[in-house]
Amino acid sequence: VRIGVVNMGKPVNSNVPRVETTALNTKVNKRVFEDFKDYCGECGYPMNVMLESFMRQYANGRFDIDREDIMKFKNDGEEDDTLNTTFNKEIYLDFKYACKSNGYFVKHVITAFMEKLATKEFILEYTNISDIKK
Repeated sequence: VRIGVVNMGKPVNSNVPRVETTALNTKVNKRVFEDFKDYCGECGYPMNVMLESFMRQYANGRFDIDREDIMKFKNDGEEDDTLNTTFNKEIYLDFKYACKSNGYFVKHVITAFMEKLATKEFILEYTNISDIKK
């Protein structure tokens, strides 16, 4: 992508790499999703940024969630809501592969993460601002 910027009246051209994204549209536990949205609002961070940061850490083996915390959402009998957002495609595909390699569905791992974050049971590691897509 080529962007033209005006600097002191003179055009400046810069090349900005475009990040390929992918959409995720899945059902998650409604109660947990609402708590997660509230928490993200309190922190002032977009939900997709929080989720993408988690996905990167999980795929790189730097984040672990207990099996029981993931599997309890498999047949929880509670009402679901739809998570519909976009992510960096490479990060999402690595995350999806890690979930499947561990024997989990993406939606269950994401729901377990949302619950842990919303209940403040852990803190995500620092991510450089340049790594966060806006």
